[in-house]
Amino acid sequence: MLTDLIRQFENHEKKHPGNIPDSVFFDFGNHDGHISISSIIHGNEVGSLPAILKLIDHLITKKINYEGKISFILGNKKASFENKRYLQDDLNRSFGKNLDYKNSIEKQRAFEIKKILDISDVFIDFHQTTMPCKEPFYIFAMHQESYLWARAIGNSKYFVTRKSNKPYSQEGMCSDEYMRSLNKPGITLELGEQGFHKNSEIVCYRAIKKALYVMDEIFLKKKSLNTLAKKNQDFQFLAIKHKEMFANDKMKLVNSLFNLQKIEKNKIMGTLENGKYFYSPMEGYVLFPQYPKRNEKEFVIDPLPPYIYTLAIEIKKF
Repeated sequence: MLTDLIRQFENHEKKHPGNIPDSVFFDFGNHDGHISISSIIHGNEVGSLPAILKLIDHLITKKINYEGKISFILGNKKASFENKRYLQDDLNRSFGKNLDYKNSIEKQRAFEIKKILDISDVFIDFHQTTMPCKEPFYIFAMHQESYLWARAIGNSKYFVTRKSNKPYSQEGMCSDEYMRSLNKPGITLELGEQGFHKNSEIVCYRAIKKALYVMDEIFLKKKSLNTLAKKNQDFQFLAIKHKEMFANDKMKLVNSLFNLQKIEKNKIMGTLENGKYFYSPMEGYVLFPQYPKRNEKEFVIDPLPPYIYTLAIEIKKF
């Protein structure tokens, strides 16, 4: 399925090429607003591809009317063919401004993608989680215009956020962070569990369609983003409060934790190397629980993620 979807994208690219490889571009000519949409920034997060291809088809056939500019970007096509998050470096930690891009596939790709982000007015990055998710959720640092765009687009009631000066990861800058470093809206929407799922397709399609409507309302009809955002109910705001280190490869979570699962303080979360339990330090919402592949001796096969899970708490708003 993946190969067929990427081939479809490549066929569109031949007729509607963007200004970097693995991108499709349309300019419908009635306003200068430019929105960019990315998929497979992580190669094993493919669930947005069906929606993006459907949107491209509907733009071509005029089933959806849009009056401005739009770029569609495939982030890490090479990694997707190997069903890997990345090949050398995490692409979504490679958007820093002073990196050496010569010796890394992903850093070279980030350098290319930034050429589109530099000329875009709005950027939406679609991701998926390794484990099931109660609902889709936005996740990015608080930035007023980005927040208003997410609220105007909707399709989620949860927004996992943080202070604007706090990076998501010490490993490097994410694509949405790069966009916000230019003081332009960059937002990330987690669609749900990795893979091809109908709900991921539906949420992604609706989010892009609504974003195009908002673009036209702002750039063509001069509507206020704040007014458009307030047509939707505000988010339930969450902030990551605890990150449990993945101390060694014998450490293991209890079965079947999922994203946005609400848990109580002192809930058993898993076992340590010595077989003793470790517990939730507070009430909150589970995010990014890790269940890496293990060998017959229960040792993790792949490199350990830095955290075995994180925990978010409800906040009012930054």
